[in-house]
Order: sequence, then C-alpha cells, then structure tokens
Amino acid sequence: VSQPRARQVGFVSMLAPLSHHLRRATCRSSLLFRPIQQELFPPHRVTFQRCGFCSTNGQEQQAPSVEELKAKIEEAREQLQELRDKLAASKADLQQATKRHQNDLENEKKYGYTKFALSLLHVPDNLERAIDSVKTDELDESEELRRDIESVKKIRHAVEEALGKFGVVKMKALDDTFDPQQHEAMFAMEMPGKEPNTIFHVMEPGYLIYERTLRAAKVGITK
Repeated sequence: VSQPRARQVGFVSMLAPLSHHLRRATCRSSLLFRPIQQELFPPHRVTFQRCGFCSTNGQEQQAPSVEELKAKIEEAREQLQELRDKLAASKADLQQATKRHQNDLENEKKYGYTKFALSLLHVPDNLERAIDSVKTDELDESEELRRDIESVKKIRHAVEEALGKFGVVKMKALDDTFDPQQHEAMFAMEMPGKEPNTIFHVMEPGYLIYERTLRAAKVGITK
C-alpha cells in the first residue's frame, strides 16, 4: 500500500468514533426538544372549510368577529321571518281557495238546474190558467166540473210541492212594493188609497229559486 493511501485510511479510522458520538448527540437533542416542537407546531392544525366566513380557496382564515356573527344572525332572522310571512300568506290563500270552492259546489248544487226548473214553469202556469178560466156560476151548475177543477188543483199542489223540494217557490207579489229585482212592471196607473209603486195586479206569477229570482213576476203597479 502506498504511503498517502495509508495516511488517508488512518485519518478516516480516527474520525469514525467522533462521527458516532455526533450522531448519538443529535438523536438525544431531537428527543429532548420534541415536546417543545410539538407544543409550538402541533401536528394537526384547525382549518376552516369553505363557508360564508372563509375564502373561496378553502385555506386557513381568521375567525369571524362578533359584529360579523351578529350580522349573520340578523340576516338569518330576516330570512326566517320572510319565510313565515310567505307561509302565512300561502295558508290564507289556501283557505280562500277552499272557501270559494265550497261556495261553488253549494251554488252548483242549488242552482245547477235553474234552466231546467225555468222550463217547467209552464206546467203550473197552465194549471193556474185552467182553474181561473172557470167561472163561479159554472161551478155551481155542474158537479162534474167541480170535480175536474178539484183534480186540477190537486195536480197543481203536487207540482208546487215537487218544485219546492228544489227551492222553487212562487212569489207573493200582490200588494207588495215593486222590486225591479223580482218584478217586471207591465203598466202603471193611479189607484186611490194605495201608495205609489204598489203592486195591485199580477199578470203572471214570479218564482224564486232559493234566494235568486228564477222568473220575474209580470205586474201592474200604482203611480
């Protein structure tokens, strides 16, 4: 072995124990300072997720201030109150719609056959005309005619009862005050002892269907 090579090997052998001691000292120092390092630099650091108080990149950010929290709470309260108002309005609209629907059903039930009832009024009209066409002296002279008139009156009564089951009733217009909603004035004349607009003659009887006018009565009134 050459002399320079021998010197190099001897120098390395002299440094080997020193390197071993340095490594052991480094390991001991790291064990000694590890608690302090963990306290100063904890392994898990709290970060805020993306929300209203954080930046959009999801990085760690400072906690919101009290004023910001109060503003957020107030905003949430306003939104909650707005939702409550909308809910109350929706309930009111639903109640109104339900009420209108019930009224429509009731009106349909009560007035759905108005046109049909109106078309049947010629039946009691003709029966009434048949009864009125017979004079009193003729009834006195003929028993058979009296029986016929009584039969016609029974039929008229049965028809009136049938119509009454569906809310169709005859108006009592004679001596009543004229009402344009229920009466149709065919003529007017002065009548001593009667107030103006008083019905003194009924040419054709009127009919009601519940609270509504089915057919206006044709009447004569006073001036």
